[in-house]
Amino acid sequence: MSSDKQPQLSLTLHRAVRLFIAGSSLFGQRVAEKLGLHPSDMQFLNLLDLLGPMTPGHLAERSGMSSGGVTLVVDRLEKAGYVRRTDNPADRRSLLVNIQPARQKSVTANYESAHKQFRQAIRGFTDGELETVLRFFAAVNASQQPGTNAR
Repeated sequence: MSSDKQPQLSLTLHRAVRLFIAGSSLFGQRVAEKLGLHPSDMQFLNLLDLLGPMTPGHLAERSGMSSGGVTLVVDRLEKAGYVRRTDNPADRRSLLVNIQPARQKSVTANYESAHKQFRQAIRGFTDGELETVLRFFAAVNASQQPGTNAR
């Protein structure tokens, strides 16, 4: 469904999403600094929290980082006690990177204010409106190519 308003709405939505991403990234950077981590470390923890344990190769695909870059991040996170490498039961030749639940709780605690703001922001929306937002993000997430490098 397209209308004469769609080009302007698209630009406005794109701007709103960019502002949201910038604010989220900067907030994540402040949390990372507080925890003594790098911003990319926080995103790896986010991926592991959302998607579960994965191989370093899958982390490289999801992040677009080189295998060497992934190794550096995983080494830092393991040294700090946030993740642990374990044998992969599906493939004896590989390892899984697992988030450590106790350390994840300390990360999550730093996001409680953001979670509260999020819950307050969605209070005024109907279920149908929220379903539309979810459909939008499902489409955007599906269109993203894991590992696509910025040009």
